[in-house]
Amino acid sequence: MRVGAVRVGASRRLLSTALVPLVAMVSACTAASGSADEAATTGGAACPQPDAVNATAPAPSAAGPAWEQVFVDDFDRCSLGEQWGTYAGSPGGNPVGTWDESMVTLADGTLRLAGQRTPTGWVTGGVSNYPVTQTYGRWEVRMRADPSADLSYHLLLWPQNEQWPPEIDFAESVSAMRDEMSAFVHWQSAGQNRKANADIAGRFIDWHTVGVEWLPGLIRYLLDGQVWAEVRSADMVPNTPMWLGMQVEAGACERRLDWGMTPCGDDEPRPQSADLEVDWVSVYRPSAEFASAAEGYFSPTPGAIQIGE
Repeated sequence: MRVGAVRVGASRRLLSTALVPLVAMVSACTAASGSADEAATTGGAACPQPDAVNATAPAPSAAGPAWEQVFVDDFDRCSLGEQWGTYAGSPGGNPVGTWDESMVTLADGTLRLAGQRTPTGWVTGGVSNYPVTQTYGRWEVRMRADPSADLSYHLLLWPQNEQWPPEIDFAESVSAMRDEMSAFVHWQSAGQNRKANADIAGRFIDWHTVGVEWLPGLIRYLLDGQVWAEVRSADMVPNTPMWLGMQVEAGACERRLDWGMTPCGDDEPRPQSADLEVDWVSVYRPSAEFASAAEGYFSPTPGAIQIGE
């Protein structure tokens, strides 16, 4: 899904380290790693902190020997931070609703991207992790979504050069009950914009860890650490630097009609507001041991949907 203008969030810089090339097949990264240890007050006001009721799962520090963590954020603070930017304006290709930074908040140890119906239309939130840009890697997000027929959510990788396509959507849903999630890949072939997708059922009003592994000629879509779909194609898989975007959009009912899906029904939830909640984000690059540690990556995963042209 096309993103809009990105506005840099004003806050402290997360702890960062420079990246260096590790294996010949992986491009040099321009990412920065992060930690969330900010004090629990902003402007003298108490900042709500996570407790045993709100906690979901700790942010990971590793993902096996094939991957090296370069960035992690568990949002246990009050302000967004300089490693993130907020969206502003209208979503590209979607005239329903606008993005505004007021729809992006942190509380109780979670990042909340809201959608709110106003007298002038829907206003929604989106953020970009554009300082953490790299070619190839692994991204994981711990998230849940409120039911809504009007709002969709999208977790994606977006090209640094803003030349679309490509795009990798690893968690996207127009399902009102959040009982289905889709993965997409967008690419260009013979001057034509192409896309392919797969769907998986689940209960995404509950917390899940969604993710993607992206390597030369390979995309593996993850749900709770398991590969559920993959793309194996040099033509379909991008090879340009990309960053993570997370966004809520209005117009899900209109999109269902455009895609030939079941129209929104009178019995579907249509609240005046709904949130996408994010507990943590973790980003990895292939480790120096990737070639030996990732044996089997380039063979089809048993049981995974094979996405093709």
